[in-house]
Amino acid sequence: MCAGLLGAACTSTAPSSDVTHATTAASPAVSTGHDKVAVDRYLTIDALDLPVDAYVPNRPGPWPVVVAFHGLSAAFKDAASNTAIAERAADEGSLVFSPTWIAGDPYPLDAGDIVDLRHAASCAVAFAQQWAAELGGDPTDTVVYGFSAGAGPALAALVAPTGGVPGCETESAPLPVTGAVLGDGEYFFQSQPFDSAFEADISVMQSEVASLTDRGRWPVDLDARVYVWAAESGTAPRPLDDPAAPNWIHDRDPSGSIVGDLTRVGGLADGVIDYVDAARFIDLRLADAGVRTELVVFPGGHTVDDKVDPLVAAIRSVGANA
Repeated sequence: MCAGLLGAACTSTAPSSDVTHATTAASPAVSTGHDKVAVDRYLTIDALDLPVDAYVPNRPGPWPVVVAFHGLSAAFKDAASNTAIAERAADEGSLVFSPTWIAGDPYPLDAGDIVDLRHAASCAVAFAQQWAAELGGDPTDTVVYGFSAGAGPALAALVAPTGGVPGCETESAPLPVTGAVLGDGEYFFQSQPFDSAFEADISVMQSEVASLTDRGRWPVDLDARVYVWAAESGTAPRPLDDPAAPNWIHDRDPSGSIVGDLTRVGGLADGVIDYVDAARFIDLRLADAGVRTELVVFPGGHTVDDKVDPLVAAIRSVGANA
């Protein structure tokens, strides 16, 4: 027998290393609706251990499972914007896992960082699902949430799940997720900081963009609800004056399919690609694949602080039992 995340007996499927690096004493919660449990490692990348927090409702389960991915500028699991979502969702009856998914300083980015993004997403979801049953959650009802660059790993967990991630604390492949909430996302890595990832090997970046956005590489039986949102006054708009000329977007997608779908949603009309354009793009691609989607544009800027209530409601709405 071995100690589980909360000090209870764990199932025979739980790797002993999970337990070794778990903090069994629950941390004080901000509110009375949940307990917080810190796990020191769910994934090792480049000799760095990536931690995850579990926010466990203190009411009877089984609860839906949520895996919440933070953004790039706040590159830690306990970023204030991510913690607000995790705490509120747990208070309202979800078992929330909040992983750090970036190994060290994210700048400058390289192609390996983009691959790591997808691996971290897959491992975090598989790890959360493995522990969900012990903690009172239902791994068959898993929702992924991501804000800003965190929408990338959330989308990866939805459309490009993988098994056998190197360094992952579980060897299990993730179960299909039942829903996703994607906010102000980098679905084709449109912001300029991602350009450095091209410098060593552009083909890797193109492959990663395709893994997220190419419907032909998504599961044929993709069955989920997705809530896509963007801020009306989002940051980092990127000029695209001449879509036909060689440019940054062709570096990501030489086939021109992204430009084609951005044209369909009116994203090229003002010569600038912003978060609203990217949201309309991924909403279109998901809808074309038969996925049930909802697209919302919020007033204001690139922040979660003023959107916690509707985003937690959205997390509930895309779950399997909504």
